Amino acid sequence: MKKDIEIPVVKDIEIAIIKEYNEEFLADSWYAYLFNNSDQEIEAILVVSQAVGEINGEVRGTGVFRHAFKSLAPKENIKIELLDESVFKLSNTFMLTFFQGGKLYDKTFTFIQDSLGDAHLTTLPFTTKKGIVIK
Repeated sequence: MKKDIEIPVVKDIEIAIIKEYNEEFLADSWYAYLFNNSDQEIEAILVVSQAVGEINGEVRGTGVFRHAFKSLAPKENIKIELLDESVFKLSNTFMLTFFQGGKLYDKTFTFIQDSLGDAHLTTLPFTTKKGIVIK
C-alpha cells in the first residue's frame, strides 16, 4: 500500500553554483558542484541538468546533460559542470539521484531565472568558496 512506501528525505547534500578562477580560460568561470556534507558516503550518483525559460517572449533551453559519478566521500565535493553566464537568464535544474546506506535518494534543485550571478554570491558555510546554494 502507498502508506507502506518510505520516501527518504535528502539531508546534508547540496548543489551549489560557484565562481572560481579557471586556469584554462585565464578568467573567472561558474561551475556547478555537488557537496556531500553528510557523515556517509554516497554512491551511484547521477546528475541530470537542463536550463529552460523564456527570453524576450521566446522559449529557450539547453540540451540535457547527464553526469555519473561512482561515489563521493563524506565532507567532500565534486565539480559537476561548467556553466555559461548566458544560461543565468533561464531556470537551471539539477536532478540528483544517489544511493546512501542502501537506500535510493532523489532530489531536484532548481535555481530560478535570474537567481545566479555576482549579485547573489555568498560565503557558503560548508566551503571557503563563494557561491549560490539552494536547499
